[in-house]
Amino acid sequence: MKQSEKPAHLAQHPPLRDWQQRCLTKALAQLSPEQLHFLCQATPGAGKMLMAAVLANYLLQRGEVDFVLYLGPSCEVVRRAEETLADVTGLAVDGELGARGGCYTYQSLRTRIHALQQLGAKYRVLLVWNESHHAGRVAGAQKGANEWGQALLLLERYMTYTLALSGTPWRTDGSCLPLLRYLDIPADEDLPLKQRLVPDFVYTLQEAVRDGVCRLPYIKLIDNRHIELTISHAKGKQRPKQKQFSSIPRLLRHLGISYADLLRHETAMEAQLTKGVRQLNVLRKSQPGAGGGLVVASDIEHAEEITQWLVDQGEDVCLVTSKTPNAHSKLQAFRDSVQAWIVSVGMISEGVDIPRLRVCCYLSHIRTEQHFRQVLGRIIRRIGLHDADCYLFMLNESLLRHYAHRIADDLPDEKAVVTVVSPASAPDVHGYGNTALGVQLDNITLPAAETVGEAGTVVFGGSSITAAANSGAKPQPQWEHDMAFSQRFIEHLATLKL
Repeated sequence: MKQSEKPAHLAQHPPLRDWQQRCLTKALAQLSPEQLHFLCQATPGAGKMLMAAVLANYLLQRGEVDFVLYLGPSCEVVRRAEETLADVTGLAVDGELGARGGCYTYQSLRTRIHALQQLGAKYRVLLVWNESHHAGRVAGAQKGANEWGQALLLLERYMTYTLALSGTPWRTDGSCLPLLRYLDIPADEDLPLKQRLVPDFVYTLQEAVRDGVCRLPYIKLIDNRHIELTISHAKGKQRPKQKQFSSIPRLLRHLGISYADLLRHETAMEAQLTKGVRQLNVLRKSQPGAGGGLVVASDIEHAEEITQWLVDQGEDVCLVTSKTPNAHSKLQAFRDSVQAWIVSVGMISEGVDIPRLRVCCYLSHIRTEQHFRQVLGRIIRRIGLHDADCYLFMLNESLLRHYAHRIADDLPDEKAVVTVVSPASAPDVHGYGNTALGVQLDNITLPAAETVGEAGTVVFGGSSITAAANSGAKPQPQWEHDMAFSQRFIEHLATLKL
């Protein structure tokens, strides 16, 4: 027995919440040779990983599986999952010799795919894949999956069971997720085939707030009623023009102003941060040192600028980015400390567990509903009787406001329903989504190198696949813009309706 292992009868875990026990019971009853896949959709912060670890332990103890394989989106998420699995099962799951499992990032699969296939061919393996939205079909392709989706399909036919975990089980590109169950929606012959995602278990944010599992989120939209925009030609050939705007949404309708401009505008940025600091100070007065604040920046330079501003205000700040030496150690130190603020870009936006966070300032340039909900999930997990609420501050941008007002919709219809390009792309197994590959599984070659950058940027072989500026775009007029805001910034409140 490895030193890191302990007898199964000594394995311990916190008591399961009611939803975790119900999900566990359903998964144990449902997983079978006839149904190999199970999707647990539970709101971020509800405790999906603990439920998954207890399920894995049951399957191991009952002799239904021999090994557990965990896949996650980042090193920090994977590290925490490995700790939870080891604590619950009492077994080593570090992938080393003699271990009963391994925990890996999706991007690391390339160097392990064949070894894991061989493991699955010889033994019974439970595959737990977290944050399932990272896998999907190739962008722009009618068939097939993206690289991480292909890796899952490469593994799946060697796995005994698969357990998918997600609080946001959909993709921004509108494609199906591999291995999950989709049912056809009746439609006329002339309309494209549509399918609806059917999770096997759902635990909503409304239920979590009602049960005291998650905090009630107060989402505060920062706006300004008196904005003046001065437009001048860069070469001074024309007289400056001035325009007045009564709100940030109206300002953003102007072609020359972007949301990214506002995030970096000193006055607008400081207004949002000031409100976040004040709110956190109020919370920490009642519970000194207990609460923490998170700022999600747009990039590393932006994060450094925000950190400097907070330090200048006398705040105790931890900066963690992909360039930070010993970043994971700093995250752990902040988690266990009473430090007030942590500033990052993408490292804390998904899956990272720092329960004492109660305030967030959203200064990310990413405006997808998935990212918005994942960030909100960082501050909603309750840890006691006196932390019933949390606060998210962001600029009153139209898309973000829309997401805030429907936060109670755990799986919005336009996210649950996907369009299948053609019936031929549907899989052979009835009821499962368009996960068929355009090429034979054994012929798939994964990229030579994969790394995950800040803000979810994925780089394959040194080439970023995030949206880039169009090199063929028409040259823009040489205009300069200067925005002036009134001193008074206002708040619009959007909160969960129970």
